[in-house]
Amino acid sequence: MTIRVEFTFSCQTRLTYVLNQTRTAQIWAAQLSLMRPEFLLRTDLNHRHGFAGLEEIRSNLGRLRHCAKTLGFPMESMNERNWQSVLNRLHVRFPEFFKTEFERKHFQTAHELNLSIHWLEYELANLHGGKQQYIFNLDFNHFPQAYNLKAEFPDDEFQHFSPALEFGNLHLHYIYIGRHFLEMFNARDMVCPASHFRAQHEFNATCGLVFSEPTDVAQLNQDMHDYYMHRGGENFFGFSFDAPKIAKGFFKVGQLESLQDYGESAQRQALRDKLKSSTIRSWRIVPGAAERMRQAGNAPTVFIGAGQ
Repeated sequence: MTIRVEFTFSCQTRLTYVLNQTRTAQIWAAQLSLMRPEFLLRTDLNHRHGFAGLEEIRSNLGRLRHCAKTLGFPMESMNERNWQSVLNRLHVRFPEFFKTEFERKHFQTAHELNLSIHWLEYELANLHGGKQQYIFNLDFNHFPQAYNLKAEFPDDEFQHFSPALEFGNLHLHYIYIGRHFLEMFNARDMVCPASHFRAQHEFNATCGLVFSEPTDVAQLNQDMHDYYMHRGGENFFGFSFDAPKIAKGFFKVGQLESLQDYGESAQRQALRDKLKSSTIRSWRIVPGAAERMRQAGNAPTVFIGAGQ
């Protein structure tokens, strides 16, 4: 059964993704069909990554400093050379915060600090590191009813995890407090303890739409292996480098149906320019696939949700 999911952006652009033939993709489509507008995180910080200008980056650096000060977390001055190490050291404090007794009023501040860190990692890597990473997220992790609608990845499908976040990919997202392998690698994180590493083994409806430029996969794998060994290898991560359950990257569930229309960099940039100030307003299982899902008893008939 081929399932298609259509996302509509506030700029009126509609993009359709064809899901792959995995059990994970089918379960995810059923999860997405259960999402309601109030389940979606409504913030600029975890919706759109890589599209910001200098003014927005400066504003969110101010938000990060405010959160750190409110929580009593030390934060060094940041510049174009040390920004990643500053964020790495600050991130170590986020998982530890939830292991202590804390004032309830600081709960959302701690989560905003975490969102700011990860948002800035994308923006500053593009600005200072020459990367071309662009992702739109649907983040349902901040509403318990949606977050807890989780399922485990089937043991025989971990090969669908990929660190190559390329234009047109539709992937599932990380749903834990902690660090996954690709996040640690991209940050070259050498300060977080082994207890903060959590390999992905569950998922919910939270997902990402990738609009990044292509990567050199062979070089990426070599660089990841070098980092893995430098970080402590199996003694640190608990998995061999090639073990599927180390879950390097994200689980790919689908691909942009019109991918052939974006074979040139100028075509990809034109789409990014169109989307850069927009939000995902709605999503739906495309008719036909929805009917087959209903007949198979895999999902209800209500498929509409809303973005920011």
